[in-house]
Amino acid sequence: MKTSAQKEPINFVWGKPAPSLLPVAELAYCVQDVLADPVSATDALEYGDPAGPATLRQQVADSLAEFYGTPNSAKEICITGGASQGLSTILQVLTDPLQTVQVWLVAPCFHLASRVFEDAGFTGKLRAVPETDDGIDLEGLERSMLQQESANALKSPRQSTSKPEDLQRKTYAHIIYIVPSFSNPSGRTLPLSHRHQLVSLARRFDALIISDDIYDYLAYPPTENAAIGDDPDTVSLLPRLVDIDRELPAIPTDPHGFGHALSNGSFSKLIGPGVRTGWISASPSVTQALINAGASVAGGCPSQLGSAIVSRFIASGYLTSHVKHTIVPAYSRRRRLMVAAVQEFLHPLGAQVVKDYSEGHRSGGFYLWLRLPNKLDGGLVAQKCAELESLAVWPGEAFEIKGDPTVKLSSYLRLCFSWAEEDKIGEGILRLSRVVDLMLNGEHGAALEAEASWRNALWKANTNASN
Repeated sequence: MKTSAQKEPINFVWGKPAPSLLPVAELAYCVQDVLADPVSATDALEYGDPAGPATLRQQVADSLAEFYGTPNSAKEICITGGASQGLSTILQVLTDPLQTVQVWLVAPCFHLASRVFEDAGFTGKLRAVPETDDGIDLEGLERSMLQQESANALKSPRQSTSKPEDLQRKTYAHIIYIVPSFSNPSGRTLPLSHRHQLVSLARRFDALIISDDIYDYLAYPPTENAAIGDDPDTVSLLPRLVDIDRELPAIPTDPHGFGHALSNGSFSKLIGPGVRTGWISASPSVTQALINAGASVAGGCPSQLGSAIVSRFIASGYLTSHVKHTIVPAYSRRRRLMVAAVQEFLHPLGAQVVKDYSEGHRSGGFYLWLRLPNKLDGGLVAQKCAELESLAVWPGEAFEIKGDPTVKLSSYLRLCFSWAEEDKIGEGILRLSRVVDLMLNGEHGAALEAEASWRNALWKANTNASN
Protein backbone atom coordinates (compact mmCIF):
# COMPACT_ATOMS: atom_id res chain seq x y z
CA MET A 1 0.00 0.00 0.00
CA LYS A 2 1.29 3.44 -0.89
CA THR A 3 2.10 5.87 1.90
CA SER A 4 0.20 9.15 2.14
CA ALA A 5 3.15 11.02 0.65
CA GLN A 6 3.04 8.75 -2.42
CA LYS A 7 -0.69 9.09 -3.03
CA GLU A 8 -2.23 11.77 -5.20
CA PRO A 9 -4.15 14.16 -2.93
CA ILE A 10 -7.94 14.04 -3.10
CA ASN A 11 -9.94 16.94 -1.68
CA PHE A 12 -13.49 16.58 -0.38
CA VAL A 13 -13.22 19.85 1.59
CA TRP A 14 -13.28 22.61 -0.98
CA GLY A 15 -16.81 23.83 -1.67
CA LYS A 16 -16.09 25.40 -5.01
CA PRO A 17 -16.37 24.51 -8.70
CA ALA A 18 -13.81 22.15 -10.17
CA PRO A 19 -11.34 23.93 -12.49
CA SER A 20 -12.54 21.79 -15.40
CA LEU A 21 -16.04 23.24 -14.96
CA LEU A 22 -15.10 26.92 -15.02
CA PRO A 23 -16.38 28.68 -18.18
CA VAL A 24 -13.01 30.20 -19.03
CA ALA A 25 -13.49 30.64 -22.78
CA GLU A 26 -16.94 32.17 -22.42
CA LEU A 27 -15.77 34.59 -19.73
CA ALA A 28 -12.77 35.58 -21.85
CA TYR A 29 -15.14 36.50 -24.65
CA CYS A 30 -17.33 38.53 -22.28
CA VAL A 31 -14.35 40.40 -20.81
CA GLN A 32 -13.11 41.26 -24.28
CA ASP A 33 -16.59 42.32 -25.36
CA VAL A 34 -17.05 44.62 -22.34
CA LEU A 35 -13.64 46.25 -22.59
CA ALA A 36 -13.51 46.56 -26.37
CA ASP A 37 -16.38 49.05 -26.41
CA PRO A 38 -15.38 52.47 -25.00
CA VAL A 39 -18.81 53.12 -23.49
CA SER A 40 -19.18 49.78 -21.70
CA ALA A 41 -15.51 49.84 -20.69
CA THR A 42 -15.88 53.26 -19.08
CA ASP A 43 -19.03 52.20 -17.25
CA ALA A 44 -17.35 49.03 -16.01
CA LEU A 45 -14.16 50.72 -14.79
CA GLU A 46 -15.62 53.82 -13.13
CA TYR A 47 -17.65 54.12 -9.92
CA GLY A 48 -21.12 52.70 -10.43
CA ASP A 49 -24.63 52.95 -9.06
CA PRO A 50 -24.57 51.72 -5.43
CA ALA A 51 -27.46 49.41 -6.29
CA GLY A 52 -25.50 47.88 -9.15
CA PRO A 53 -25.89 48.19 -12.91
CA ALA A 54 -29.54 48.53 -13.91
CA THR A 55 -29.15 45.97 -16.67
CA LEU A 56 -27.85 43.26 -14.34
CA ARG A 57 -30.49 44.01 -11.71
CA GLN A 58 -33.20 43.54 -14.32
CA GLN A 59 -31.57 40.35 -15.59
CA VAL A 60 -31.47 38.94 -12.06
CA ALA A 61 -35.08 39.96 -11.43
CA ASP A 62 -36.20 38.30 -14.67
CA SER A 63 -34.28 35.12 -13.87
CA LEU A 64 -35.75 34.92 -10.37
CA ALA A 65 -39.27 35.51 -11.69
CA GLU A 66 -38.89 32.69 -14.19
CA PHE A 67 -37.20 30.27 -11.79
CA TYR A 68 -39.48 30.77 -8.78
CA GLY A 69 -42.65 31.73 -10.63
CA THR A 70 -43.13 34.90 -8.59
CA PRO A 71 -43.01 38.58 -9.58
CA ASN A 72 -39.61 40.23 -9.08
CA SER A 73 -38.59 43.74 -10.04
CA ALA A 74 -35.23 45.47 -10.36
CA LYS A 75 -36.05 47.77 -7.44
CA GLU A 76 -36.09 44.67 -5.22
CA ILE A 77 -32.53 43.74 -6.26
CA CYS A 78 -29.19 45.18 -5.19
CA ILE A 79 -25.89 43.82 -6.47
CA THR A 80 -23.24 42.65 -4.00
CA GLY A 81 -19.67 41.40 -4.04
CA GLY A 82 -20.93 37.87 -3.35
CA ALA A 83 -23.00 36.23 -0.62
CA SER A 84 -20.43 36.74 2.16
CA GLN A 85 -20.02 40.44 1.41
CA GLY A 86 -23.79 40.69 1.14
CA LEU A 87 -24.23 39.11 4.57
CA SER A 88 -21.74 41.54 6.08
CA THR A 89 -23.58 44.52 4.59
CA ILE A 90 -26.94 43.22 5.80
CA LEU A 91 -25.66 42.99 9.36
CA GLN A 92 -23.99 46.38 9.13
CA VAL A 93 -27.19 48.10 8.04
CA LEU A 94 -30.09 46.14 9.56
CA THR A 95 -28.77 45.06 12.95
CA ASP A 96 -27.19 46.63 16.01
CA PRO A 97 -25.45 44.62 18.77
CA LEU A 98 -27.00 47.01 21.30
CA GLN A 99 -30.51 46.52 19.94
CA THR A 100 -30.63 43.12 18.24
CA VAL A 101 -31.38 40.60 20.98
CA GLN A 102 -30.20 37.33 19.44
CA VAL A 103 -28.89 35.66 16.31
CA TRP A 104 -30.38 32.24 15.56
CA LEU A 105 -28.43 30.00 13.18
CA VAL A 106 -29.77 26.73 11.83
CA ALA A 107 -27.27 24.03 12.76
CA PRO A 108 -25.27 22.46 11.28
CA CYS A 109 -24.32 25.83 9.87
CA PHE A 110 -22.00 27.13 7.14
CA HIS A 111 -18.81 27.24 9.16
CA LEU A 112 -17.69 30.74 8.14
CA ALA A 113 -21.04 32.43 8.82
CA SER A 114 -20.35 32.60 12.56
CA ARG A 115 -17.21 34.62 11.88
CA VAL A 116 -19.21 37.19 9.89
CA PHE A 117 -21.70 37.54 12.74
CA GLU A 118 -18.90 37.91 15.27
CA ASP A 119 -17.28 40.61 13.15
CA ALA A 120 -20.62 42.43 13.28
CA GLY A 121 -20.48 42.47 17.10
CA PHE A 122 -22.56 39.40 17.96
CA THR A 123 -19.99 37.36 19.88
CA GLY A 124 -21.87 35.57 22.65
CA LYS A 125 -25.26 36.13 21.00
CA LEU A 126 -25.21 33.18 18.58
CA ARG A 127 -27.68 30.36 19.24
CA ALA A 128 -28.26 27.10 17.40
CA VAL A 129 -31.56 25.98 15.87
CA PRO A 130 -31.17 22.22 15.27
CA GLU A 131 -32.07 20.60 11.99
CA THR A 132 -34.43 17.64 12.33
CA ASP A 133 -35.39 14.78 10.06
CA ASP A 134 -38.42 16.77 8.88
CA GLY A 135 -37.06 20.34 8.87
CA ILE A 136 -35.86 22.41 11.80
CA ASP A 137 -36.84 22.56 15.47
CA LEU A 138 -39.47 25.29 15.17
CA GLU A 139 -41.04 24.51 18.53
CA GLY A 140 -37.69 24.86 20.23
CA LEU A 141 -36.99 28.11 18.37
CA GLU A 142 -40.35 29.57 19.38
CA ARG A 143 -39.83 28.52 22.99
CA SER A 144 -36.34 30.02 23.09
CA MET A 145 -37.48 33.27 21.51
CA LEU A 146 -40.29 33.56 24.04
CA GLN A 147 -37.84 32.96 26.88
CA GLN A 148 -35.51 35.58 25.45
CA GLU A 149 -38.33 38.10 25.14
CA SER A 150 -39.46 37.40 28.72
CA ALA A 151 -35.93 37.82 30.04
CA ASN A 152 -35.55 41.11 28.18
CA ALA A 153 -38.85 42.39 29.58
CA LEU A 154 -37.41 42.10 33.09
CA LYS A 155 -34.34 44.10 32.16
CA SER A 156 -34.00 47.81 31.68
CA PRO A 157 -35.01 49.15 28.25
CA ARG A 158 -32.74 48.40 25.34
CA GLN A 159 -29.61 50.44 25.18
CA SER A 160 -29.58 53.30 22.74
CA THR A 161 -28.51 52.40 19.25
CA SER A 162 -24.91 52.58 18.12
CA LYS A 163 -26.07 53.41 14.60
CA PRO A 164 -27.30 56.73 13.19
CA GLU A 165 -31.01 57.35 13.65
CA ASP A 166 -32.46 57.03 10.17
CA LEU A 167 -36.01 56.37 9.03
CA GLN A 168 -34.54 54.62 5.99
CA ARG A 169 -33.11 51.90 8.23
CA LYS A 170 -34.68 49.26 10.42
CA THR A 171 -32.97 47.45 13.27
CA TYR A 172 -34.42 43.98 13.80
CA ALA A 173 -34.83 42.44 17.25
CA HIS A 174 -33.71 39.01 16.06
CA ILE A 175 -31.80 37.54 13.12
CA ILE A 176 -32.44 34.03 11.76
CA TYR A 177 -29.79 32.64 9.40
CA ILE A 178 -30.55 29.64 7.21
CA VAL A 179 -29.57 27.92 3.97
CA PRO A 180 -33.04 26.51 3.21
CA SER A 181 -32.30 24.60 -0.01
CA PHE A 182 -29.52 22.00 -0.30
CA SER A 183 -27.96 23.35 2.86
CA ASN A 184 -24.25 23.66 3.55
CA PRO A 185 -23.23 21.24 5.05
CA SER A 186 -26.18 18.85 5.38
CA GLY A 187 -27.64 19.11 1.87
CA ARG A 188 -31.10 19.22 3.41
CA THR A 189 -34.03 21.23 2.08
CA LEU A 190 -36.54 22.94 4.35
CA PRO A 191 -40.07 21.68 3.56
CA LEU A 192 -42.86 24.03 2.57
CA SER A 193 -44.78 23.83 5.85
CA HIS A 194 -41.67 24.77 7.83
CA ARG A 195 -40.98 27.67 5.49
CA HIS A 196 -44.39 29.15 6.20
CA GLN A 197 -44.06 28.57 9.94
CA LEU A 198 -40.59 30.12 10.05
CA VAL A 199 -41.81 33.28 8.29
CA SER A 200 -44.73 33.50 10.73
CA LEU A 201 -42.31 33.30 13.66
CA ALA A 202 -40.12 36.00 12.15
CA ARG A 203 -43.08 38.35 11.76
CA ARG A 204 -44.24 37.64 15.29
CA PHE A 205 -40.87 38.32 16.94
CA ASP A 206 -39.62 41.16 14.70
CA ALA A 207 -36.93 38.92 13.22
CA LEU A 208 -35.19 39.15 9.86
CA ILE A 209 -34.62 35.85 8.08
CA ILE A 210 -31.37 35.96 6.13
CA SER A 211 -31.76 33.17 3.61
CA ASP A 212 -28.64 32.08 1.73
CA ASP A 213 -30.20 30.82 -1.50
CA ILE A 214 -26.94 30.17 -3.31
CA TYR A 215 -27.60 26.52 -4.20
CA ASP A 216 -31.19 26.79 -5.44
CA TYR A 217 -30.25 26.60 -9.13
CA LEU A 218 -28.18 23.45 -8.50
CA ALA A 219 -31.08 20.99 -8.33
CA TYR A 220 -30.44 17.56 -9.80
CA PRO A 221 -32.76 15.18 -11.68
CA PRO A 222 -34.53 12.67 -9.44
CA THR A 223 -33.13 9.71 -11.39
CA GLU A 224 -29.85 9.25 -13.18
CA ASN A 225 -31.56 8.60 -16.52
CA ALA A 226 -33.72 11.73 -16.40
CA ALA A 227 -32.71 14.25 -19.02
CA ILE A 228 -31.99 17.76 -17.85
CA GLY A 229 -34.88 19.92 -18.99
CA ASP A 230 -37.34 17.03 -19.54
CA ASP A 231 -38.85 17.70 -16.13
CA PRO A 232 -39.07 21.11 -14.39
CA ASP A 233 -35.40 21.12 -13.34
CA THR A 234 -35.09 24.73 -14.39
CA VAL A 235 -37.94 25.74 -12.06
CA SER A 236 -37.82 25.76 -8.27
CA LEU A 237 -40.23 23.36 -6.59
CA LEU A 238 -40.34 25.48 -3.43
CA PRO A 239 -40.88 29.20 -2.86
CA ARG A 240 -38.19 31.30 -1.25
CA LEU A 241 -38.79 32.57 2.27
CA VAL A 242 -38.71 36.14 0.96
CA ASP A 243 -41.53 35.34 -1.48
CA ILE A 244 -43.65 33.79 1.26
CA ASP A 245 -43.15 36.92 3.35
CA ARG A 246 -44.05 39.21 0.44
CA GLU A 247 -47.36 37.46 -0.13
CA LEU A 248 -48.53 38.03 3.45
CA PRO A 249 -50.42 41.21 4.41
CA ALA A 250 -48.62 44.13 6.02
CA ILE A 251 -48.40 44.15 9.81
CA PRO A 252 -48.61 47.17 12.16
CA THR A 253 -45.12 46.58 13.56
CA ASP A 254 -43.61 47.11 10.09
CA PRO A 255 -45.23 50.32 8.83
CA HIS A 256 -42.50 51.07 6.28
CA GLY A 257 -42.68 47.66 4.61
CA PHE A 258 -39.18 46.37 5.28
CA GLY A 259 -40.44 42.81 5.55
CA HIS A 260 -39.06 39.93 7.58
CA ALA A 261 -37.09 37.89 5.05
CA LEU A 262 -34.54 38.51 2.35
CA SER A 263 -32.71 36.32 -0.13
CA ASN A 264 -28.93 36.37 -0.44
CA GLY A 265 -27.75 35.06 -3.81
CA SER A 266 -24.46 34.62 -5.63
CA PHE A 267 -22.90 33.72 -8.96
CA SER A 268 -19.95 32.05 -7.18
CA LYS A 269 -21.36 28.53 -7.47
CA LEU A 270 -22.89 29.13 -10.90
CA ILE A 271 -19.95 30.79 -12.69
CA GLY A 272 -16.96 30.96 -10.34
CA PRO A 273 -16.12 32.61 -7.00
CA GLY A 274 -13.64 34.93 -8.67
CA VAL A 275 -16.35 36.96 -10.38
CA ARG A 276 -17.16 38.32 -6.89
CA THR A 277 -20.73 39.15 -7.85
CA GLY A 278 -24.00 38.35 -6.11
CA TRP A 279 -27.34 39.91 -5.30
CA ILE A 280 -29.78 40.55 -2.48
CA SER A 281 -33.47 40.17 -3.21
CA ALA A 282 -35.64 41.98 -0.67
CA SER A 283 -38.32 44.60 -0.21
CA PRO A 284 -37.64 47.98 -1.84
CA SER A 285 -37.24 49.44 1.66
CA VAL A 286 -34.47 46.97 2.50
CA THR A 287 -32.64 47.35 -0.80
CA GLN A 288 -32.77 51.13 -0.43
CA ALA A 289 -31.34 50.87 3.08
CA LEU A 290 -28.51 48.65 1.85
CA ILE A 291 -27.49 50.91 -1.02
CA ASN A 292 -27.49 53.89 1.37
CA ALA A 293 -24.78 52.25 3.50
CA GLY A 294 -21.70 54.42 3.78
CA ALA A 295 -19.42 52.07 1.87
CA SER A 296 -21.95 51.76 -0.95
CA VAL A 297 -22.45 55.50 -1.27
CA ALA A 298 -18.70 56.16 -1.17
CA GLY A 299 -17.55 53.34 -3.43
CA GLY A 300 -20.56 52.54 -5.56
CA CYS A 301 -21.38 49.00 -6.60
CA PRO A 302 -18.95 46.60 -4.87
CA SER A 303 -18.65 44.57 -8.07
CA GLN A 304 -18.77 47.07 -10.90
CA LEU A 305 -16.40 45.34 -13.34
CA GLY A 306 -17.53 41.86 -12.32
CA SER A 307 -21.16 42.92 -12.76
CA ALA A 308 -20.51 44.10 -16.30
CA ILE A 309 -18.87 40.79 -17.20
CA VAL A 310 -21.63 38.74 -15.56
CA SER A 311 -24.29 40.80 -17.30
CA ARG A 312 -22.68 40.11 -20.66
CA PHE A 313 -22.35 36.42 -19.70
CA ILE A 314 -26.11 36.31 -19.08
CA ALA A 315 -27.06 38.31 -22.17
CA SER A 316 -24.99 36.01 -24.37
CA GLY A 317 -26.95 32.99 -23.14
CA TYR A 318 -23.87 31.48 -21.53
CA LEU A 319 -25.26 31.31 -18.00
CA THR A 320 -28.37 29.33 -18.90
CA SER A 321 -26.36 26.96 -21.07
CA HIS A 322 -23.58 26.56 -18.51
CA VAL A 323 -25.96 25.73 -15.67
CA LYS A 324 -28.26 23.48 -17.67
CA HIS A 325 -25.78 21.62 -19.84
CA THR A 326 -22.50 21.72 -17.90
CA ILE A 327 -22.58 22.09 -14.13
CA VAL A 328 -25.94 20.51 -13.25
CA PRO A 329 -25.20 17.31 -15.22
CA ALA A 330 -21.62 17.23 -13.91
CA TYR A 331 -22.51 17.74 -10.26
CA SER A 332 -25.42 15.34 -10.54
CA ARG A 333 -23.06 12.62 -11.82
CA ARG A 334 -20.51 13.36 -9.10
CA ARG A 335 -23.13 13.18 -6.42
CA ARG A 336 -24.44 9.84 -7.71
CA LEU A 337 -20.90 8.47 -7.81
CA MET A 338 -20.25 9.56 -4.24
CA VAL A 339 -23.57 8.20 -2.96
CA ALA A 340 -22.94 4.89 -4.71
CA ALA A 341 -19.45 4.70 -3.21
CA VAL A 342 -20.72 5.45 0.29
CA GLN A 343 -23.48 2.86 -0.02
CA GLU A 344 -21.11 0.21 -1.32
CA PHE A 345 -18.19 0.81 0.95
CA LEU A 346 -19.06 2.86 4.03
CA HIS A 347 -22.56 1.60 4.80
CA PRO A 348 -21.24 -1.89 5.67
CA LEU A 349 -19.07 -0.18 8.27
CA GLY A 350 -22.10 1.58 9.77
CA ALA A 351 -21.66 5.05 8.24
CA GLN A 352 -24.80 6.70 6.87
CA VAL A 353 -25.51 9.66 4.61
CA VAL A 354 -28.00 11.88 6.39
CA LYS A 355 -31.25 12.17 4.47
CA ASP A 356 -30.80 15.28 2.38
CA TYR A 357 -34.23 15.96 0.96
CA SER A 358 -37.81 16.23 2.16
CA GLU A 359 -41.25 15.64 0.68
CA GLY A 360 -39.72 13.92 -2.34
CA HIS A 361 -37.88 17.01 -3.54
CA ARG A 362 -34.72 16.70 -5.57
CA SER A 363 -31.23 16.60 -4.19
CA GLY A 364 -28.81 19.39 -5.01
CA GLY A 365 -25.95 21.58 -3.88
CA PHE A 366 -22.37 20.47 -3.26
CA TYR A 367 -22.38 18.26 -0.16
CA LEU A 368 -23.11 14.97 1.54
CA TRP A 369 -23.41 14.92 5.33
CA LEU A 370 -22.00 11.66 6.68
CA ARG A 371 -22.83 10.24 10.10
CA LEU A 372 -19.88 8.16 11.32
CA PRO A 373 -20.43 4.80 13.02
CA ASN A 374 -20.05 4.25 16.76
CA LYS A 375 -19.78 8.02 17.26
CA LEU A 376 -16.28 8.10 15.84
CA ASP A 377 -14.71 11.51 16.26
CA GLY A 378 -14.79 13.33 12.93
CA GLY A 379 -11.77 15.40 13.84
CA LEU A 380 -9.66 12.30 14.39
CA VAL A 381 -11.00 10.69 11.23
CA ALA A 382 -10.09 13.80 9.22
CA GLN A 383 -6.62 13.84 10.77
CA LYS A 384 -6.02 10.16 9.95
CA CYS A 385 -7.34 10.66 6.41
CA ALA A 386 -4.77 13.38 5.84
CA GLU A 387 -1.92 11.46 7.47
CA LEU A 388 -2.57 8.01 6.02
CA GLU A 389 -4.51 8.56 2.81
CA SER A 390 -3.74 12.07 1.55
CA LEU A 391 -7.49 12.71 1.69
CA ALA A 392 -9.04 15.98 2.88
CA VAL A 393 -12.45 15.81 4.61
CA TRP A 394 -14.10 18.31 6.92
CA PRO A 395 -15.06 17.28 10.48
CA GLY A 396 -18.58 18.03 11.65
CA GLU A 397 -17.57 20.06 14.68
CA ALA A 398 -16.55 22.89 12.33
CA PHE A 399 -20.26 23.38 11.64
CA GLU A 400 -21.32 23.80 15.25
CA ILE A 401 -22.43 27.21 16.51
CA LYS A 402 -19.60 28.87 18.36
CA GLY A 403 -20.58 29.53 21.96
CA ASP A 404 -23.63 27.23 21.92
CA PRO A 405 -22.89 23.65 23.04
CA THR A 406 -26.44 22.36 22.52
CA VAL A 407 -25.86 20.94 19.02
CA LYS A 408 -22.83 18.62 18.92
CA LEU A 409 -21.65 17.41 15.53
CA SER A 410 -18.33 15.74 16.25
CA SER A 411 -19.44 12.38 14.82
CA TYR A 412 -20.12 13.79 11.34
CA LEU A 413 -18.13 14.61 8.23
CA ARG A 414 -18.95 16.96 5.37
CA LEU A 415 -18.03 15.51 1.99
CA CYS A 416 -17.96 17.91 -0.95
CA PHE A 417 -18.29 16.40 -4.43
CA SER A 418 -17.93 19.58 -6.52
CA TRP A 419 -14.13 19.89 -6.62
CA ALA A 420 -12.79 16.36 -7.16
CA GLU A 421 -12.95 14.97 -10.68
CA GLU A 422 -15.29 12.05 -11.27
CA ASP A 423 -12.52 9.46 -11.45
CA LYS A 424 -11.26 10.50 -8.00
CA ILE A 425 -14.54 10.32 -6.10
CA GLY A 426 -14.71 6.55 -5.73
CA GLU A 427 -11.02 6.38 -4.81
CA GLY A 428 -11.54 9.08 -2.17
CA ILE A 429 -14.42 7.22 -0.53
CA LEU A 430 -12.34 4.04 -0.64
CA ARG A 431 -9.57 5.82 1.26
CA LEU A 432 -12.06 7.16 3.79
CA SER A 433 -13.47 3.69 4.35
CA ARG A 434 -9.99 2.33 5.07
CA VAL A 435 -9.53 4.93 7.79
CA VAL A 436 -12.97 4.26 9.29
CA ASP A 437 -12.30 0.52 9.20
CA LEU A 438 -8.93 1.02 10.85
CA MET A 439 -10.41 3.16 13.64
CA LEU A 440 -13.26 0.72 14.22
CA ASN A 441 -11.40 -2.56 13.95
CA GLY A 442 -7.71 -1.78 14.12
CA GLU A 443 -7.19 -3.23 10.66
CA HIS A 444 -8.18 -2.84 7.02
CA GLY A 445 -9.75 -6.29 6.71
CA ALA A 446 -13.32 -5.41 5.78
CA ALA A 447 -12.24 -2.56 3.54
CA LEU A 448 -9.81 -4.71 1.59
CA GLU A 449 -12.36 -7.51 1.16
CA ALA A 450 -14.90 -5.07 -0.24
CA GLU A 451 -12.48 -3.28 -2.57
CA ALA A 452 -12.99 -5.66 -5.50
CA SER A 453 -16.76 -5.32 -5.16
CA TRP A 454 -16.42 -1.55 -5.00
CA ARG A 455 -14.26 -1.37 -8.12
CA ASN A 456 -16.95 -3.26 -9.99
CA ALA A 457 -19.68 -0.97 -8.62
CA LEU A 458 -17.66 2.11 -9.54
CA TRP A 459 -17.27 0.86 -13.10
CA LYS A 460 -21.03 0.34 -13.34
CA ALA A 461 -21.73 3.80 -11.89
CA ASN A 462 -19.32 5.41 -14.36
CA THR A 463 -20.91 3.51 -17.21
CA ASN A 464 -24.43 4.57 -16.20
CA ALA A 465 -23.37 8.17 -15.65
CA SER A 466 -21.98 8.40 -19.17
CA ASN A 467 -25.15 7.03 -20.75
